[in-house]
Amino acid sequence: MKSEETPAPKRPSRWHLPVWYVNLLAVAALLLSYLSARVSPATFWPLAFFGMAYPFILIANLLCLFWWFLFRRRRMWPSLLVILLGWSHLGDYIQFFGDRDAPTEVRTKFKVMSYNVRLFDLYNWTHTKQTRAEIMELLRVEDADILCMQEFLNEDKSEDPPVRDQLLKDYRFSNCADEYTAHTKHGHHFGIATFSTYPIISKGAIHFPDDLNNLCLWTDIVIASDTVRVYNGHLASIRFGDMDYRFMKDVVKGEGTDSIGTAGQRIVDRLKNAFIRRATEVETISAHMRTSPHPVIWCGDLNDTPMSYSYRRLRDVDLSDAFVESGQGIGHTYIGDFPSFRIDHILHGPQLHAWDFHTLPDELSDHRPITSWVSVVE
Repeated sequence: MKSEETPAPKRPSRWHLPVWYVNLLAVAALLLSYLSARVSPATFWPLAFFGMAYPFILIANLLCLFWWFLFRRRRMWPSLLVILLGWSHLGDYIQFFGDRDAPTEVRTKFKVMSYNVRLFDLYNWTHTKQTRAEIMELLRVEDADILCMQEFLNEDKSEDPPVRDQLLKDYRFSNCADEYTAHTKHGHHFGIATFSTYPIISKGAIHFPDDLNNLCLWTDIVIASDTVRVYNGHLASIRFGDMDYRFMKDVVKGEGTDSIGTAGQRIVDRLKNAFIRRATEVETISAHMRTSPHPVIWCGDLNDTPMSYSYRRLRDVDLSDAFVESGQGIGHTYIGDFPSFRIDHILHGPQLHAWDFHTLPDELSDHRPITSWVSVVE
């Protein structure tokens, strides 16, 4: 009787080893993205790139999980563990069951809206003359009690009534706090404005010495028997030029004559500079918030994603994110040529409650407007 021969073990697929190496790189990158939210770009700026790329790095780890589930389930552990380690960050990017209903007991509820209006399309970026009127109609329809606008435009002379005057005359707003960082010879003033249907009893501006084009405006607003302090901010932009956008589009199309080395270095330098400036700016703002005698609301264009040092520093002031509490979907707010991210935020202190957060679908600027209902906690 012949002895049975032991079958030779199967040779592993030639694809498994490179996938394993890619998997380890994806795991390391995801850990670095978590770290980026805790380390200031002023200390080590390259980490900020991993934070910006978090959604894509997460997807890479999920694809590796799927691959190993099909072929080598024991190798799922590295990606699975690192995803679970940062599980709390997922809610900053996507929500399915946002709270749409008002609390059963509220003192006074008010609607907050934040919107980077891109100068009401002053230079006709949208190639239509109706954009300004459409933005004004959107503001009328949303009918917020507190409206925070970045890249706001006020004019000395115009064919249309100045926006500031129109909002105070024809809308419910009775008070306005505004501050401007740039003025043109044609009578155009660029800055930030906060409009309120409630009394504004105090206001001030936080300027950034290293960035004259950005600022943060704070206003103390009396709502019934309560006072809240609203911060309306616009932090440092990347300031890509036409050459940078053209290069990124050409790369996607596989075209272009601009050197990848030269253009790539130029883009990296712009990103690095913006990361560092925002880190400095948010330190100034968060320090100011800690001195506030009133409950705090942050509205504005942070120009940073939830996996960033700037966002985390604001949250560390004990602020909650209205999107995390009551948003639905992904909530991306930036719709320009750069990849879309959620960079506009409404945050609030523990004395306040938010619900019914919306990222509006309107594409009248390079940012989508966001709204939320807020009330003082009983």
